[in-house]
Amino acid sequence: MRLTIHNVKHIPAQHHAHVALILEGQPLPEQAEFYLATFNDKAVALAWCEQQQLSFIAVRDITRRRGIGQELLRVIKHAAKQQGYSQLTCQPQAKPNQQAGLVAFLQSQGFNGQTPVLSCNLE
Repeated sequence: MRLTIHNVKHIPAQHHAHVALILEGQPLPEQAEFYLATFNDKAVALAWCEQQQLSFIAVRDITRRRGIGQELLRVIKHAAKQQGYSQLTCQPQAKPNQQAGLVAFLQSQGFNGQTPVLSCNLE
């Protein structure tokens, strides 16, 4: 099977258990544009956007460093550009021991600026 990125309004029931592992206690918003990455029918990464802001992105710990986050961001950037946005912002929030890694990852993917807000031009 291959990695698939789904743009969904609600998380499908069959993915709830794996999504809970990705979220690590973070609540899901009631409404957002969700991007769910699956591999072999298992959720391996999740992100959501609200307007021009990437509000959350996480890859399941056992599947990190395999290009999943990079592909997820590529799809999100493409969708934002298709919606007419020229910039995507992010306030990266993670557990304290993961914060620096998240910021470094986002910066490696074209986000720049000073925290708490990073931005990425989509042009």
